[in-house]
Amino acid sequence: MDRSEFSSITATRNGRLALFGLLYFIQGALLAYVLVFNNLYLRQAGASAGQLSLLNGLLVVPFILKIGFGLLSDKVALQLPLLGRGHRLPYISLGLALTTLGGLAAAYIPPVARYPLFLATALFLALGLALYDTVADGLAIDVTPPDQQALIQGTMVIGRALGLVTLAAVYGRAITTFGWPMVFWIVILFTLSPQLLLRLVREPAERPAGQTFSWEALRELWRPEIGRFALYAVVYSIAIYGANAIITLFTNEELGGTLVEIGDAAAFGGLGMVAGGAAGVALARRLSIWQQALLTAVAVTITLLLIAGMANLDNIVFIFLLWGFCLAAAELVYVTLAMAKSDRRMGAGHFAIFMAISNAGTGVGQATSTGLIDTVDFRWIFVGLALVSLLSFPLLLIMRADGISKVKPALSAPEGS
Repeated sequence: MDRSEFSSITATRNGRLALFGLLYFIQGALLAYVLVFNNLYLRQAGASAGQLSLLNGLLVVPFILKIGFGLLSDKVALQLPLLGRGHRLPYISLGLALTTLGGLAAAYIPPVARYPLFLATALFLALGLALYDTVADGLAIDVTPPDQQALIQGTMVIGRALGLVTLAAVYGRAITTFGWPMVFWIVILFTLSPQLLLRLVREPAERPAGQTFSWEALRELWRPEIGRFALYAVVYSIAIYGANAIITLFTNEELGGTLVEIGDAAAFGGLGMVAGGAAGVALARRLSIWQQALLTAVAVTITLLLIAGMANLDNIVFIFLLWGFCLAAAELVYVTLAMAKSDRRMGAGHFAIFMAISNAGTGVGQATSTGLIDTVDFRWIFVGLALVSLLSFPLLLIMRADGISKVKPALSAPEGS
């Protein structure tokens, strides 16, 4: 075995858990701002529903471009000064660097007074995050044995949730005490922190035969069952992320919650994500992925109706906790299916295509839900998203007939460090 490969942090189970846990903790720290406070930031600066809709719709574009990022990293090895060499490491480091620069610029741009410039900066930041996220997924596919995929995906989901838990409450208090620019400085600090750990990743000089790039791997995508899987991706993401885009605005504008109250509630939502990810990993031992998906769709639909009918400031912490659980459980089902269906000859590319499809649904859901807030009552928007979620059920039945229910990742016994 190549010495550099042997010495890589990704060569052991514990090393993989540490690396991907940290990388996705950092992503959670970034998402704590993007998902919880970004819309509030613009709204408090005087943004209209139309401006929110445009921003939320366009922010998904870099994540749709993940297809290109994935294919590029599968095919082209880079060697960048200070950022490393290989098919994965330099792309991840570059994505983090772009995110750092975007956060630095955003700290000094008034979001509404200079809306076009802020919009461009937000897209640049999202571009870095999308590159980092895409290639980190590809690295996980490269180095994770098939029987540990659910464990690694669970670690990613839980790591991201812990980042959200840790930072959501911090951001609310930092904004109240120091103002909105402090959030961007915290983001910058977190995007710099993984760079040292990434120095412990050693990519082999040549990719293994089973991971050698092949355009023929794209042919695997031209099957009817993949089309049905793609439709499920769009439906699930519209319902989940359409609701997620407005739940903090709903808490602030309709229920009267303060930024600190919203941050604290979002932190409990992060705890719910930890619980949802852990529950998904545990259920993978006992249930097929189709059974998990069906249970999750039921929970999502019921929770959206509960938000519409019962949410108030007295129970908002419970609502966020329950919503976080559903969000993580639904995400884990989808990414586990996508990872299992990704051909290792084009691991990052295949996975990025599946994620880009779901991100297209995310863009539609976010743009639609935020675009309606000035004309439709928040509670009716949640009811509409619950109806969208109901479309998951016939799609899941069809996918079960396609054989997707046979995908059942098994968790391995603990491996030595």
